[in-house]
Amino acid sequence: MHWGFTLLIIAVIWFIVYLLGRYLKVDERFDWTLGPLFLLMRTKRFNKFITRIAKKYARFWRVFGNISIFFGLLMMLASIGLLIFSLTNFFIPIIPVEGPTVGLIIPGVTISFKTFLYLIIPIILTMIPHELAHGVVSHADGVELKSTGLVFFAIFFGAFVEPDEEDLIKSSYKTRMRTFAAGMFPNLLLGLLTIPVLIFSANIVAPFYYPADGVLIHEVVNDTPADIEGLKRGIAIFDINSTHIDTYETFSNYMNNTKPNQLIILNTTEGTFNVHLDSHPDFNQSGYLGVRTIPYQEPKFPWVWKFFPYFFDQTLMWTLVVSFGSVLFNALPIPFVLDGDKLLSSFLFQYMKNKKRALIILDIFRFLALALFLAVLIIPLFKYGFVPFG
Repeated sequence: MHWGFTLLIIAVIWFIVYLLGRYLKVDERFDWTLGPLFLLMRTKRFNKFITRIAKKYARFWRVFGNISIFFGLLMMLASIGLLIFSLTNFFIPIIPVEGPTVGLIIPGVTISFKTFLYLIIPIILTMIPHELAHGVVSHADGVELKSTGLVFFAIFFGAFVEPDEEDLIKSSYKTRMRTFAAGMFPNLLLGLLTIPVLIFSANIVAPFYYPADGVLIHEVVNDTPADIEGLKRGIAIFDINSTHIDTYETFSNYMNNTKPNQLIILNTTEGTFNVHLDSHPDFNQSGYLGVRTIPYQEPKFPWVWKFFPYFFDQTLMWTLVVSFGSVLFNALPIPFVLDGDKLLSSFLFQYMKNKKRALIILDIFRFLALALFLAVLIIPLFKYGFVPFG
């Protein structure tokens, strides 16, 4: 029912967008492409910027493209290897994993819309350098640009740089390899650079926050004891009865040992709350308060947002997921849609004299990649269904 309502809202919004687009004739006036649940917005305003940095540092971008070829092919092998391991591990568990190892990010289905907000910055940080690298590296090799722009499909969005197709077809296989591989390398760098930032995230926020102590209410569930007694988002809990709550784990362990109808006394930043617990919806023998909490770090300054440490960590973790995920997915040699296929085909035709043999090898890789990806994506659905992970 929840999924159906979400899909209905999305359909209504796109229906309005479609009617307005047709009425304003955006396809004729702006050279946009509009269809049901789809909008491609083209512009030439950024062409001069891409041309300028491509021509000024052409030698650097060629070296960048050559490095991208190496890492692109390496990531292709790594991606295929990970898919083989994931599929093998599903049938013959080597490393215990609960739930599917490959999943689709579908807001409202596999992730909540609140979680999707944490993905906006990682998606932007991933897609803009990806598309700029395609455009700059190809233009540095003499391929003209047609346009840049944004694309929207249902609730997803992205950016693109559109090289001139005829120029790209006429270019050398080396130019094509550099062009197709260039987008993956910035995403790989983004993921690698995010790792140390995530490791030292506590040190980064330390000038503005005290060390973690207590838990901060991130969300209050409607019609629960917490909601009835007036607990709100943004209130920090320090003590339950006589137990000091210093970490999220302490809070979770304490609540797991409570009972339905038990009275607990909460010491918070907004005073004392006396709450009679309800029965937990999943574990009837445990008490239920009705809050979702995160570690609390008290701000050192009144103008500092109390939720920023959590937002910062979540954004960094999703940046890792999106950046590495996009590299491993895009490196697969799945035909027509992914850069990995175009990179591999150009690589084989560049270095193999026998084109028929090159095409056979390419088809083997294509079939292997597509079969593995679909198997790892679909087979776990029969066991787990759509597993929400955010």
